Amino acid sequence: MAGTFPQGPLSVSCFTDQSADETLGPWIDVRGRSYLVFYCSSTLTTSSGVVTFEEAAPVFSSTTIDPPVFGATTGAYSAITTVNASTFTGGAQVAIHAPVGAYCFVRARISTVIGGGGTVSVGLVAY
Repeated sequence: MAGTFPQGPLSVSCFTDQSADETLGPWIDVRGRSYLVFYCSSTLTTSSGVVTFEEAAPVFSSTTIDPPVFGATTGAYSAITTVNASTFTGGAQVAIHAPVGAYCFVRARISTVIGGGGTVSVGLVAY
């Protein structure tokens, strides 16, 4: 059957009801999963602010099963895309589809403080 995924979906909460600048979601291992959708929602008004979706590689010299994330503490990671919090204000939800690719680790980050008095929540579904 076309469209079947042997691993099944991976569903992870990145963060819930946050507004502070530099709120970091956890690094999520999505190796072997090419289809990523970040679901963003808000409570109350989110008139400004930005959520950035980022990717990083494992430390290639690591021989452990769960290698550490390259650049996790040094900022050596890449942005996949961003979304303005004002696009999903007032309890709305928006789905951010990452380009199909071969990702290693991904996370969501509030890169600009959320304004307007509301908060944002982000979750990831990966296939």
